[in-house]
Amino acid sequence: MTDLESADMATSAHVNQLLAPVSVRQDFGSLSTPQGQGGRARSDSRSTVGVIGAGKVGAAVANALALVRSCDRIVLYNRGLARAEGQAWDISDGTALLHEIELLATDDWDDLVGVDVAVVTVGQSIHPGESRLQIDGNDAVIRHVMERLDEVAPGAVVVMVSNPVDVLTRLAIDCSSRPWQRIFGSGTVLDGARLRRSLGSTLGVDPQSVHVPVLGEHGDSSVIAWSVAAIGPVPLEAFPYPQASRLEDVKQRCLTQMRRRGVHDIFTRKGYTDAGIAAVVCRLVEAVLRNERRIFTVSTRALPEYQIGEHVVLGVPSVVGRDGILQRLPLKLDAEEQRLLVRSAATLVGANDQRNSITVPPRE
Repeated sequence: MTDLESADMATSAHVNQLLAPVSVRQDFGSLSTPQGQGGRARSDSRSTVGVIGAGKVGAAVANALALVRSCDRIVLYNRGLARAEGQAWDISDGTALLHEIELLATDDWDDLVGVDVAVVTVGQSIHPGESRLQIDGNDAVIRHVMERLDEVAPGAVVVMVSNPVDVLTRLAIDCSSRPWQRIFGSGTVLDGARLRRSLGSTLGVDPQSVHVPVLGEHGDSSVIAWSVAAIGPVPLEAFPYPQASRLEDVKQRCLTQMRRRGVHDIFTRKGYTDAGIAAVVCRLVEAVLRNERRIFTVSTRALPEYQIGEHVVLGVPSVVGRDGILQRLPLKLDAEEQRLLVRSAATLVGANDQRNSITVPPRE
């Protein structure tokens, strides 16, 4: 028996426990939405987002989508209905004060028929002091999720959030029958948001005016592309720095601020992260539903120009719209940034090989 066969046998019971549906479901709807619609194939044109997993991150995503009203309808799937119900009731209590939105809590995959976007948050999460690449046991879960999504929502754009997000996005692409462009991960969007906040604070400008791409792994080997950074229309190297500061001082101060409030510090104090990634997913979902053609550094296949292999999946600037990844954009990196990106790609390739995640040939 091979190691892979042993691993598959060991995880089969775990997968069944996580994802086997129970026998009941309940539709909450909005305060004025009639019940009994059942969540089956819809004839209306309302935008619908399915959230797979009602844990901390899944609930935070559903809550953000509801509060901002990024869509008209949310389907919150969990293999145990009670958790989905509890999260949905809690979210609905808040939306009653803001606006109406239909919210369906379910344990039935068929209720995801017709969703426009499916957000995948299931699986084990990172623990304090642990690297995302050390998370084990999510591969079989993701295979099962993609198999079911291909059955009930083959036209949906899939947004991967489960960690390690780059590895699992590649796995989702390779085991799904839908075009690879319709599957992408949250990538380094959150890493970039943290950097924008920190650099904006250091320079005294609105973070929205800060443009510094973070590439590669959503994790320890991510790469800041300082060479193409800009503050508004001004290259970072030409921007007026605080008094008696140099560019290297600004970079160091920025990175120090980020380390003081980084993900590991959040884990130490809170035990998990959910709010930041929920905001990221909210923006990605809106970009898809509204066909915004907005640029995000999401997890997708790399361009040949990056010289790291075209089947490597990691954070690169991409135009996101109605059909998922509409275009991937090349960046002209300096020599050191290119070296670090190659290292980041190698880290992810090694993680894929070590986990035996890729069991089918990559699709063209």
